[in-house]
Amino acid sequence: MIPQQQAWPLAEAVLELAVRAAAAPDPALAAAGNRTAERLRRPLCVAVVGRVSSGKSTLLNALLGRSVSPTAGGECTKVLYSFRHGMWDYAVAEPRDGSRDVPMNFEGTRLSTTIPLPADRLRRVNVTLPASLLQRVTLLDTPGLASTSVETSAVTARMLEDTSDAAADADALLFCLNSTLKDDEAAAVRTFRAARGGARLTGGTAVGLLTKADQRTSDRKTVWKEASESARKMSAAHAELFSEVLPVIGLLAETAASGALREHHARALAALAKEWNPDRSEIALASPELFLELPGPVSREERGELVALLGTFGIGELLEALRSGVPAHAAALTEVARAASGLDAVTARLEVVLGNRADVLKAASALEDLLDRAQAAGDRTIYGQAQQLLDRAEMFPLRLQEMARQLARGRVRPPAGMAEEAWLAVTVGLPRSTPAKAAQRAGAWREWSALADTSGRNVARVMVRAWQLATREGGGA
Repeated sequence: MIPQQQAWPLAEAVLELAVRAAAAPDPALAAAGNRTAERLRRPLCVAVVGRVSSGKSTLLNALLGRSVSPTAGGECTKVLYSFRHGMWDYAVAEPRDGSRDVPMNFEGTRLSTTIPLPADRLRRVNVTLPASLLQRVTLLDTPGLASTSVETSAVTARMLEDTSDAAADADALLFCLNSTLKDDEAAAVRTFRAARGGARLTGGTAVGLLTKADQRTSDRKTVWKEASESARKMSAAHAELFSEVLPVIGLLAETAASGALREHHARALAALAKEWNPDRSEIALASPELFLELPGPVSREERGELVALLGTFGIGELLEALRSGVPAHAAALTEVARAASGLDAVTARLEVVLGNRADVLKAASALEDLLDRAQAAGDRTIYGQAQQLLDRAEMFPLRLQEMARQLARGRVRPPAGMAEEAWLAVTVGLPRSTPAKAAQRAGAWREWSALADTSGRNVARVMVRAWQLATREGGGA
């Protein structure tokens, strides 16, 4: 799913700096160096966030390729779950008071929904699985926002606001949405970014997901058109928060990725496709209740299993596929279900956010802490070396996205001409330039920065760097 990076040169350079910082005489800087080194040696950390019943756990199961996280209706995720790689399935509840971990059970392949301690006494549930994805990424399944349970809301608030919590260490964010973005949801994204080291969670490292795309319209034939249009509008409206918003049908994705569709399900679907014509199917699939009750060759119990695995949208897609000649076998129908779920588009996006840019993400997040601590300690050597790493060309895409967010929100308003130049840098990149022209444009941005506030000076610095890079790439005389 997410390609293994054989070499992360930028993260390795930051790790070398962290080791030097760990030997600094200043205790706070030394602690930051040790903390940074430990973090860089760990896999990338991704937090899955959203409202209660927004499909967080279902999405996580789809990404893992197995149904392990509880997904039953209601508030089944009452604490923070951390999924890491291990040689076998194992889960323990970690108390907040530092007392001994409490083992948790699995119910079949899923974690038990019974938590051995009250949620307010738990720091998190630590889960290890032999899933290949977890060799590269640690996944955090978070409590739901706007919980109907006071207990769960308190856990969510702690998770978001306590900078010592594991979620505050996330390198990237997957935000599950069911409808238009609410104020508290936008605030949650900003809280993640504002937490210690959270400045790294720019729009480029936060992806919005419409996890129940099939529920946005009752017309199955227009589901993806409606969902895609909604995602496009949200991407444009919230460019300062998300790099992109994508539609996905989480239930269908989990079923396909985990291989939960069996041969008896395929036979049941084939029987329905043969017995019902398309018009009859559309009537039956108008609601789960109608599908269960309408006369046909498959028992109510079997139909209930199909609804639980596929939803009415997925059932309709598979019936249509069978009528078009797809073999009535679980493997073939699973492929259809995966394609219909939108999961491949999500994983393709993750390849960019978490795969190709993992080196930059890890390095950027680690440098934040080192810069702050080195400046506070007055260690000019560590601070200067950290700043040099931050200015490397590989880091520049993150800085461009930060600039785009400032421009989109209207917090920085460069003069006419310069504003267009900044957006050109964000969208397609500056044109190749001679050293003389680049120096002239960089000088103009430096002049403007002298009259600007802090945000304006940050934008100017990015544009100066953009022109320096345009010169390097152009190599003009």
